[in-house]
Amino acid sequence: MKTLKAIVFMTIWTLSIMYVLYLSGAHLHYQNIFIAGLIGIVLLITHMINMVLYFRIAGKAPYKWFSNG
Repeated sequence: MKTLKAIVFMTIWTLSIMYVLYLSGAHLHYQNIFIAGLIGIVLLITHMINMVLYFRIAGKAPYKWFSNG
């Protein structure tokens, strides 16, 4: 259940970042090297925050999947 909860929060976070990027027009100006670099940094930070969210919410539950065998 914790894993599902973490995935829901990660999805909400990622969709909100995608929405902000869309509103800012990132998809229209990605050929500019500076904007492409900024988009890449934003996506990297988004991924890092997704990992933090997952491990804060799910804890060590993913590592206990095969502990009963």
